[in-house]
Amino acid sequence: MNRLREALDDVAADAPAINLADWAITRSRRRRRARMAAAGAAGAAGLAVLTGVVLGVFPGIGPSQPDRTIVAAATGKIADLPGRGVGPLSYAYRTFCHSSAPVLTDCRNGGWRVVTRAGETYHVPQALGYKSGQSFYPLAISRDGRIIAYYSRPARTFKVRDLASGAEQAAPVAITEAELGGNARLELSDDGRYLAFTGYPSRKADGLIIDMRARTTLPLPMGWDPRSIDGATVTLTRDAKYGQQPGIWVMPLTGGGGSPIAVGEAYTRFSGLAPDGSGLAALRRDQSPYPYSYDGTITVLDAKTGKAKKTVTMRGLRKDSRGLTLGAWLNASEVTLATTPSDRWNENRHITYAVNVETGQVRQLAVYRPQSGAFHDVIPGAPAAAW
Repeated sequence: MNRLREALDDVAADAPAINLADWAITRSRRRRRARMAAAGAAGAAGLAVLTGVVLGVFPGIGPSQPDRTIVAAATGKIADLPGRGVGPLSYAYRTFCHSSAPVLTDCRNGGWRVVTRAGETYHVPQALGYKSGQSFYPLAISRDGRIIAYYSRPARTFKVRDLASGAEQAAPVAITEAELGGNARLELSDDGRYLAFTGYPSRKADGLIIDMRARTTLPLPMGWDPRSIDGATVTLTRDAKYGQQPGIWVMPLTGGGGSPIAVGEAYTRFSGLAPDGSGLAALRRDQSPYPYSYDGTITVLDAKTGKAKKTVTMRGLRKDSRGLTLGAWLNASEVTLATTPSDRWNENRHITYAVNVETGQVRQLAVYRPQSGAFHDVIPGAPAAAW
């Protein structure tokens, strides 16, 4: 569930809203120090660069395991995704062969790689990841890590693949690359039956709800982002950064029913639907002129009225945390939060947390290091960081 890609996902989409000159000036000294440190580290590391690091796993998503480090092969070829027999995924990330980041062994520009919980790394040649001109194509992973969905250029549509059996199914509708927009959003149901797609952030056309079993599609209203698919509903959200009234909408997957609910102007970065279906979490903007600055609280909003049920201050986050984004719930009281530990545009550490919405206490779940930027990875049941 990914965004900013090579040049950034949400940052690229929202570039007109950012005073890049001020942003660069106020952070130039920090970036210079960071580049010097990175250059020294790169020289010491040589070609044996970590292309993906995961510390721990998400409770409730996979079996408990001790902290560990997953290192992609430094030499030799990376195998293509086997036809069957692949275990649950830990994460996936885009690859770039013409990048300021260390170039991967056996690099395939604009592709996707996946890493299993056992540490096996594979190319996914069927999946389109990136094309020059800042077009980034989505990949989604089910919360248990066993099913993926991606855009297939040969099929000109999305495909859903069961990793263990190798069974693969194409969506019953053709979708051109142009229809995907610059940074499309894609949500996948846990059983792989439903896809919810929007050409975010272009918002110039309706998205789609795709029923892979019934072979039917329904429009997903323009301007709404899918946040989760839960049982018979898809949860859609909308925030104010595109001049729209922020809102939430729990819509039946069969179409019709439900209605959009307006929420306060300050709310943004919504989670998926809570396990009991009664609400969802949201962050609030602060008074900073920067568009990705939040006030440090988390609020649970009522899914039927849009009113705040509870607001608490988050405790335990790193002071330099940036790019906060909410995602899936781990249990009745904890929701996932994705951050980066700096505001550098090319920061490639993506840190996920569990936030207790009753107490505000935050605990770290995992640290990811995709090849090029912290917004190029996708994690089962958790969000990609976003600015």
